[in-house]
Amino acid sequence: MKTMVTTRSKITMAQFEATWSEIADSLADAFRMQPHEREWFNNKPVARLIAAIPLMAGCHDAERTAVANLGTYLLSIKSTKPYFNATPADDTDIFERLRLGMNFIGGDEAVIGRGMSMLALCMVINYSQDAVEDRMRGKYNPVENGTFDYEAIREDLETRIAAVQCPEMEMILRDFDTKAGWWSLDRILPWEF
Repeated sequence: MKTMVTTRSKITMAQFEATWSEIADSLADAFRMQPHEREWFNNKPVARLIAAIPLMAGCHDAERTAVANLGTYLLSIKSTKPYFNATPADDTDIFERLRLGMNFIGGDEAVIGRGMSMLALCMVINYSQDAVEDRMRGKYNPVENGTFDYEAIREDLETRIAAVQCPEMEMILRDFDTKAGWWSLDRILPWEF
């Protein structure tokens, strides 16, 4: 049985919100987002979680890390999306596909692990929800082809998330229920425009 770890964020929610607002505006400018895209990005829970991980974990150079990781995330959903789609090379580990946009130096390992598990859970739920559609489109999906055992991976990730209590990080995804799937919000993915 795993021991539960309770940890506090290295920043308050008010500090996170102020920093997030600055980062989101800067990235929206850099990616030349239209007003509706800017609003979408500013409110997107997965984007907020990506920024929160290094900030809340107290990583070295946390703001720069958040911007770099979010930049990779935005590249993965824009015109360059095909370069970030799942491939058999990602099958070695549930976190493999996330590695390019999730780089951290220092910080609270428990907070980083919890945040990464939350992102991986979003991803595996999406694989499951898109299995039939992906098969029809010929798009690679490790849950659909049986490489990933959806139920086992989901249970493992939920256990990892539950093992680390971080109330501030919980607030980032407070409006999303993992039982219903974090990807779906009227079938608009949390990271797509």
